[in-house]
Amino acid sequence: MRIIKLVMTCLWFLLVSRFTSANEANMNCLRSIKSQVEDPNGYLSSWVFHNVTEGSICMFNGVSCWNDKENRVMSIELPGYGLKGEFPHGINQCYGLTNLNLSGNNFIGVLPSNIASLVAFLTTLDLSYNQFSGEIPAGLSNITYLNILMLQGNQFTGQLPPELASLQRLRQFSAADNQLIGPVPKFDEAMGIGEDSFANNTGLCGLPMDLCIDLEEEMIRFGMIGAALFAPVGAFLGWFFLNDKKEKRGELRRRS
Repeated sequence: MRIIKLVMTCLWFLLVSRFTSANEANMNCLRSIKSQVEDPNGYLSSWVFHNVTEGSICMFNGVSCWNDKENRVMSIELPGYGLKGEFPHGINQCYGLTNLNLSGNNFIGVLPSNIASLVAFLTTLDLSYNQFSGEIPAGLSNITYLNILMLQGNQFTGQLPPELASLQRLRQFSAADNQLIGPVPKFDEAMGIGEDSFANNTGLCGLPMDLCIDLEEEMIRFGMIGAALFAPVGAFLGWFFLNDKKEKRGELRRRS
């Protein structure tokens, strides 16, 4: 009987310890975000951490939890808050996060190459209409649960990672209004990702837009066409000058 009680007590302590650890991690996640961004309009003023009771962080502006009585963050939505800073790396401590919306702010800098390890279970990631720059990381393709990925209205450069086409759950995507070049990922037609998703990137090509042109191949092709067109002309001119030269020689011989 004592052994059973001892085992039950140990299990209880393990559960409490794990629960407390998860609770602290989620609070640290939000605390880290608040410390890493500028909030000129005071939208994050409700993010006060002196209250450690369960469910306290679920009352924060823009934060939703899996259960209002449990400090386990499910969603962070902060659109149009005027926030400034770089992508908050501390967000990796919100282990159960499935929705992140930072759209319409003033975030800058490059997205971390290890972004998938920071937000592994997201189904929605909206970073649209900020000032993110640099290349879009191929690591986004490792956030395998993504249904929505919005990257439009930033200053991204370079090529779209072809690996994005491997996001089989993706149903809504946009990289419009950036400075991207090269071929677009070969998304499955069933995803319904159309031309509007790539609009206002003058360097992008490939279906559903105009086909990409290989400049080297085009030069070779036009060279072959040019050779085919001008070969007869060249042959005629060669014959003409050769024949003219023969006639002049014949005329000189007759005069002599």
